[in-house]
Amino acid sequence: MFAALGQWWRYLLGKRSEVAQMDYKDAYMGKVVLDIHRKRRDKRIVLVPLEKLEPIHRIDRENALAATRARTEALRAHRDALLATRTLDGAALQAIIPSVSAIKVVADGDRWLAFEGNGRLYAMREAFAAGDGMQVEVEEYLFDDARSIRRRLARVRRLNRL
Repeated sequence: MFAALGQWWRYLLGKRSEVAQMDYKDAYMGKVVLDIHRKRRDKRIVLVPLEKLEPIHRIDRENALAATRARTEALRAHRDALLATRTLDGAALQAIIPSVSAIKVVADGDRWLAFEGNGRLYAMREAFAAGDGMQVEVEEYLFDDARSIRRRLARVRRLNRL
C-alpha cells in the first residue's frame, strides 16, 4: 500500500509545475475525464494498433516534453525486442515506461481516443513508425451510449488544435 501511495505522490509532484500553466481547456478536459469515469458502464483490456490511437491534447509544456523525450529514448533502447513481438503489452509498458495507470481510451469509430497516457502515446509514436504494426495494450472504457463522451472528447481535441 505504501509503495502505491509513494508512486501517486511522485506522480503528483511531477505534475506540480503544470498546474500553474493550466487554462480553460485543461479545466474542460478534467471535467470530461471525470465524466468518463462517472458514466462508464465497464472497461476492458484490449490490444489496438498504435496508428489508431489518438491523443486528446498536445504535449507542449517543458515538464511533459522532458518526460516524453526520456520515454522515447527508453522505448528506442528496447526497439528491436519490441518489434520482434510487435506488442506493447501492459507488462512491457510498465517495465520500460512506467506510469501510475494504464493508457485509457474511448473508441471512436475505427480509432481510439487516449484520455490518459498521452505522453506515453507521443513517445511510442516517436519510437515506432506506423508501418511497424505495433499493437498497444490499453484500457478501453465502455458506455451504454458514448455519443456525448465522444463529442466532448472531440471538443477537447479542437481546443488543443488536434
